[in-house]
Amino acid sequence: MNSHFSAYIGLGKKLAEDKGLEWDILLAEDGSAKDGIGWNLTLCVGDVPPPLHYLRDLGTEPKVLKDLNEQRTQSTSSLLERKPLSGPWQDFIKAAVAEQLLFKRHTTGYVVQSILRPLRVIATCVEKEPWELNLDDLRLAFDVARKVQA
Repeated sequence: MNSHFSAYIGLGKKLAEDKGLEWDILLAEDGSAKDGIGWNLTLCVGDVPPPLHYLRDLGTEPKVLKDLNEQRTQSTSSLLERKPLSGPWQDFIKAAVAEQLLFKRHTTGYVVQSILRPLRVIATCVEKEPWELNLDDLRLAFDVARKVQA
């Protein structure tokens, strides 16, 4: 881990705390929030539903896992199970959501579709922590993402 990553996580924690969001989300075995809610993003920014947006899944992305497992079957590698992302990935995703939503003031829909989901896709595709990523990791994630979503 490096100091820049730690500082970014610290910013995210501070922003979340200021909005009354509990940083630690209890997760089920698949990475979904045990309470079924996690962070209610719509409520924390004072929007009126619909739509309702949540940060309640910090597990591997199911569609991406399916594609990766199809590739692994062809190469006789062991299949990947749906599980929670690593602690650093969870912290990075929560910090990115907090920063984009509460500091940059992007909409909840934008944050869910353009920040949260792509980060989960990258985290599912690579077996590295966020600060260890390189260009090849991002290319792999991009190629897989194009296959699973137009």
